[in-house]
Order: sequence, then C-alpha cells, then structure tokens
Amino acid sequence: MPQDNEDELLRSVAIQNAQSILLARQRAEQELVAAKEALELRTVELERANELILTIAENAASCLLMLDDRGMATYMNPAAIEQTGYTLEELARAPFHDVLHAPVERGGHSADACPIRNARERMRLLKNQSDLFVRKDGSTFPVSCSLSPLQRDGQAAGAVLEFRDITDEQLAQKTLEDANRRKDQFLATLSHELRTPMTSVLGWARMLKLGLSATETREAIDAIEKGAEIQAQLIDDVLDVSRIAAGKMTFNAIPLDVGPVLQAAMTTVHPAAAAKGIEILASVPPLLPRILGDEGRLQQVIWNLLSNAVKFTPRGGAITIRLTHAGSILRLTVEDTGKGIEADYLPHVFEPFSQEDGSMTRSHEGIGLGLSIVRSLVELHGGRIRVASEGAGRGATFTVELPAIESAPAVDRIALKPGPSTPPLSSTVELPSLNGLCVLIVDDQELTRDLLAAIFDRAGAEVSAAGSVRQGLEQFQARSQDVVVCDLAMPEQDGFAFVQAVRALPAPGNETPIIALTAFGRPEDRKHALAAGFDEYLKKPVDPGALASMVLRLSARRR
Repeated sequence: MPQDNEDELLRSVAIQNAQSILLARQRAEQELVAAKEALELRTVELERANELILTIAENAASCLLMLDDRGMATYMNPAAIEQTGYTLEELARAPFHDVLHAPVERGGHSADACPIRNARERMRLLKNQSDLFVRKDGSTFPVSCSLSPLQRDGQAAGAVLEFRDITDEQLAQKTLEDANRRKDQFLATLSHELRTPMTSVLGWARMLKLGLSATETREAIDAIEKGAEIQAQLIDDVLDVSRIAAGKMTFNAIPLDVGPVLQAAMTTVHPAAAAKGIEILASVPPLLPRILGDEGRLQQVIWNLLSNAVKFTPRGGAITIRLTHAGSILRLTVEDTGKGIEADYLPHVFEPFSQEDGSMTRSHEGIGLGLSIVRSLVELHGGRIRVASEGAGRGATFTVELPAIESAPAVDRIALKPGPSTPPLSSTVELPSLNGLCVLIVDDQELTRDLLAAIFDRAGAEVSAAGSVRQGLEQFQARSQDVVVCDLAMPEQDGFAFVQAVRALPAPGNETPIIALTAFGRPEDRKHALAAGFDEYLKKPVDPGALASMVLRLSARRR
C-alpha cells in the first residue's frame, strides 16, 4: 500500500476515535448532569420529607422522643417538653430510663425490668405499654407507650418513643367501675328490699289460707298492707330516678307556704319517731315568705329528710328542725343526733345507688335513691342542699336553701306540733255504697279481676268481669254498664283499643265513664290515657276506697 494511502487511513481512524471519545465524554457529561439534577431533586424531596416529619412531630398531641443506641434523647417534641417539664438538653444528660422513669419505690420499673428499655435494646416493637413516668417537678403520671426501633446496616441505631398521659382515661375507667359497682350493689339491695316485704305478704297470705284467729287475721292484714306499701314506695323511687334521668319529672310550681308542708311531713313521720322515743323539735319564725314550688314534691323532700333522720337516730334521740329566712333565701335545716356520716362518704351522700353501708350486715333498709331524688327535687325548685357531719356517732345536719319569691311575710306563726298521722282511707273508712250500679272490669290478670270484683261486691255493686278486650266489648254490648274499669296493657288488644271501640258506639253507650287502671305510672301515660278517651286514671296498686269513690262520683256525674 502506498505511504500516502496508509497515512490517510491512519488519520481517518484517529478522527473516528477522537469523535467516539468526544461522544462518550459528552454522554458522560450529560449523564453526570442528569445524575446531579436527580440528586438535587432527591435532596429537595428528602428535605421536604424531613420538614413534613418534623412538622408532624412538632404538632403531634402525643409526646415523641428520639433515642440513640444508648437510650439518650436526641429529640423531643413540644408535647413531650410540656408534659415532662424537661428541655432536650436536660433530658439528654443521662439515659432516658434514669431521668423519666418513676423509681421503683414510687411504683416504677427497675432498669432491668423496664419493658421500654428491653424492647429498645433488642430492637423489638412495643405497643400500648402501660408505665409510670416522673416529671421534672417530681410528680408522677401514668402513660401508655409505643416504641419503634431504628436500624442502620443491621445494627441498632436507636428508637422512636411515643407516649401519652392516661390519667384522665384511668380516672374515667375508675369512675365507670365505681358506677358499675354501685349499680350492682343497688340491684342486689333492690332485690333484697323487694323480697323482704314480699316474704311477709306471701307468708301471711298463705297463713290466712290455713285459717287464723281474729287477732292473727288483723295482724296478717296489717302486715300485708305494710309490705305492699313498702314495695309501692320502692317502685316510685325507681321511677322517680328514671324520670329525673330522662328530664321528665313533673313539677307544678305555684306560690307556696312552706310551713303547712313541713307540718304535713312531720305528721307523717311522727308515728315512726314516737315508736323509737325520738323527740322532734321545731323552730319557726313568726313570719315567712313564700316560695315558688310544687307542694307534693316539696313534701317529698322534707319527708325523705325527716324519715332518714328517724331511721338513723337511735332510740331516745332527738331531731331538730329549723325554718329560717335570710334575705331572698328560705333555709330549712334538719339536724339529728344519729349515727353520723364518715368524712370520706360525705361527698357521695347525694349520688344515686350510693349507700355508706351496702353490706349484707347493714342495719338500715333502703336502696340508696332517696337523697339523690331529694337533691334533684331541690334543684328543680331552684335551690340547693348540703350535708354536714362531724363523723360517726356525731349526728348529721341537712340544709335546704330555697329562693323566696316575696319579701313581705305571707303567713303568721305556725304551731308545728307533731300530731297523729292520718291513716289510709281504706283502713278506717267503710267503702261507699254502690248499690244499684253495674260495673264492668276488663283486665287480663285473674288476680286483679278477683280483687276488683271483691271490692265492688263489698260496696254493693253488680259486677261483671272480662279477661280480654274482645270479651269486655261483648259484655259491654250485652248489658248496659254504669262504669267500666279497664286495664291498659293487655295481650292482643290493649285498653286503648277498648276505649276507642266504646267511644265509636252510638249514644248513650259511648258516654259510659271508663277508668284506666294500670301499672304504668308516668305523667305521659296519664295524659295519653285521658287524651284517648278515658275519664279517669288510677295507678296500681289501687286503694279500694279511692276506687269505689271514683266509681260513685263518675256514675253520679253521668246521671
């Protein structure tokens, strides 16, 4: 090959190599620029991620700590600073466990037994671990902790610790447990208090079947009546608590003189006080203003306070009642010389289902609702009630304060002298005569039908009875009735179906007076019954005299 051609070929190869090298360098430079841009973008993304993580940590409600592989704090968020009282510099002077953990003598873990330390050292996840921490000021607080270990190249690199104060949660849990305990105690007490009079009622009733002397018969009747009255009062108390909780307690406020209400309550409790030889002393100023109140509910308040005083005052003790007036407040105090109240129980006196002694060996009856009801009724009057006692055996003083509505005196001095209580109508007064009246009873309960039939038969009425609405309508249409006594709750068709069917009949049958007799005792039940077409409403258990008198009045009104 000629030399010129060889030189030309070498130049061509050299140029091609130079171009290849140049292209490779350009590609390398481009790749370097792209890598640099990607690195910068990644750096920005990491910075943004770190900022986001820091923002989340800084604003987190939970307390966050970053620990290194020795357990030293390298970061703590504001929540942790606020909760513990430490700054990061103060916390980082020693291992985390030595600073924040409560010492063993105050309920904390030892270093070897610390679940958080063990999880960090073994790189284990820990969730919702209960523990006890101590603040910089020395106060302790319960916490729930979670720990997430951090690793670098397979080696422990520290951990993230999250914790929160659970004081409120533990308090709420304790409150719930206390409430459940009081509820269980209440149910057990209620069962006992219902079964106790029921034992007397059933026992004497069965003894009557066997035959008793005249004296024993009277004793049996008295015991049965007293047992039934006790059960009725227990049921009323439970219903009152239910009404209060639902905000449906009836309250008919009128200008009211407290003196006569106090007199009535004293008269009611006088027999029980006299039986124990307890003296009741009353002090009342000559002139008193009125309050805006419900007479029945106010008497319920005073009766409960006096009954409690009699119950807890030993034989031969004394009860002092004072009614005073200061400014716009009328103040009633009931002071006894009874067993007193322990200091740790005083804050719980007015709580529902609460009893100072709820054991099986307690010496006083009751279900722990009376004073709770009293407080609610006093508050409905716009007043307040408080209790004081110097402890066991030192008596107790209950003070009720009610707002007065008049500055001028309303009543003169009232002589408050306990007198004999007025016995129930049915025990002292004969039933009114219902001779010539036809009374229809509609009730699915045979025992109730038999009782009502006996009452009306004793009063001289002609009685017919039906066990269902269908039977009742058949008997009503078969014979003219002067008055109908109808239960509300019955199977298949209720009392409302009966009254609607009667009111749909032509006159004069549709004008027949109908009395609703029911175990439902809520105010809304009464309104519903009267609105549906019933003429009167009576709650079970019914007083025979009251029922017979109502029948007589309704029959006379029709005529």
